[in-house]
Amino acid sequence: MIAGVRQKMGCVKDCFARAAINVTVSGARRLPAFRDGVLNRLSATLGRSYQENVPDPQLLAFHLWFGRKLRPFLCRLLEERPRAARKLIHLAYVWANDVKRRSHLSAPGIVTPVTFVIEPTGRCNLRCPQCYANSTPEGSDLPYEVWKRAVAEAREMGVTLVTLTGGEPFLREAKDRIISRLAADFPNMGFLVYTNATMIDEDAAARLEEVGNVFPGISVEGYERETDGRRGDGYTRKATRVREILAKHEVLYGFSATVTRRNADLLSADEFIARRLEEGDMFGWYFLLQPIGRSPDASMLVMPEQRAKLRDQVYKWRDEGKPIFLGDFWNDGCLVGGCIAGGRYYFHIYANGDISPCVFAPIACGNVLDVFNGKSEYRSLADFVNRHPFFAKFREKQQEVTDYRAPCLLMDHPEKLREICAQAPWYPANNMPEGYLDGGIARALDSCSKDWEEALRGMPLVPERVQRDIAAARTPKTWRDRLLHLRRPGSGPRRTEAA
Repeated sequence: MIAGVRQKMGCVKDCFARAAINVTVSGARRLPAFRDGVLNRLSATLGRSYQENVPDPQLLAFHLWFGRKLRPFLCRLLEERPRAARKLIHLAYVWANDVKRRSHLSAPGIVTPVTFVIEPTGRCNLRCPQCYANSTPEGSDLPYEVWKRAVAEAREMGVTLVTLTGGEPFLREAKDRIISRLAADFPNMGFLVYTNATMIDEDAAARLEEVGNVFPGISVEGYERETDGRRGDGYTRKATRVREILAKHEVLYGFSATVTRRNADLLSADEFIARRLEEGDMFGWYFLLQPIGRSPDASMLVMPEQRAKLRDQVYKWRDEGKPIFLGDFWNDGCLVGGCIAGGRYYFHIYANGDISPCVFAPIACGNVLDVFNGKSEYRSLADFVNRHPFFAKFREKQQEVTDYRAPCLLMDHPEKLREICAQAPWYPANNMPEGYLDGGIARALDSCSKDWEEALRGMPLVPERVQRDIAAARTPKTWRDRLLHLRRPGSGPRRTEAA
């Protein structure tokens, strides 16, 4: 009875909170001063949450710096996608509370991830060369109830954001609406969906508009020539049309770019980000090519100078206040304290239920169906991620890496991954190519990691302008001082600490 009363009170509280956010967003669009007040309150809430729960002063400084750089993105979101802004602001307050929740849940040996990656399907309607997932028109589909339970258990672990990849996730949305159903069943979580977007139509966009907490990340390789060259003739035109549909329904969408030796310079150019802004992208994620999956080509791995240029450009775009959320999966190690896989910040479940420490590690350690059906020694998903020897060894090896400019155990320290494989049980996932651990691909990864290690000599932890900005932000002692201090020289509105 008490639990039921608490649940009803929580629902009432959520209703009042959503109503308040609706009024807030409406006012923020009309009045710049009101908008600044809204963002200041949100920033202060997030900032306090990090200050109280992130003990590492350098990591805290990076979190607060990154948060301040999100203000132009939030202003644009309020202006262009008010419906999406309402949901994102709600989720931002959920995130602030979850930072505290994860801090309270954590204990020696206990991990509290912020996200996890699931594959609703292993099937895809495209057949792109060098697909890291090795997706085909045939593949695994697990029942909705399996994924619902996985999301529920992940939520108990501390997860706020669920990442969906594949295969093509919207094949499942067309079949049984798995994406919009999950989003509706878990309104206090966000769902980032990596997609080729070809399966998104008006009906699907309307469902995404209704739930508000699904964020499609649309694949792009550059401009039309580069993208169609990998994804098929006419792909870019289709994706552009889908962006128009999503924008009409006020869905928050962005891009996902695979960086290779061939397109790295193009993806690092100012003109590329300008095009993404023109087409309405609100966020973007960069992923360096990984030599796994279908017919991997190790000669396409990025060169050190290309990786360094991408790193500097992403920091520059943030510093310039580009109104877009940008993430650089490998080069942002400083922002997250190193490698995030192995359950530390996230883990991965394949479409057939296999559990992996990282979406780019073609390694399986067990199956979620065995866990849920009582056929495993692990009682729950949390028990598996915390106790499985491979995951535990993975996190041990993470602690050996102190240079966060080279955080990845797969790409920057492949010898450490091989050590884990020699010490803990595992089996090949369906996208492990021949020679990944002991052949030509292994040698290519070793060479790539050594080249990056050489390139890091003399390279600052982050660009010097960022280091100065972070150092300046550390000076004030009180929150009032910070609000006064964090004003961009020559600009009007004050900027506050966000995370």
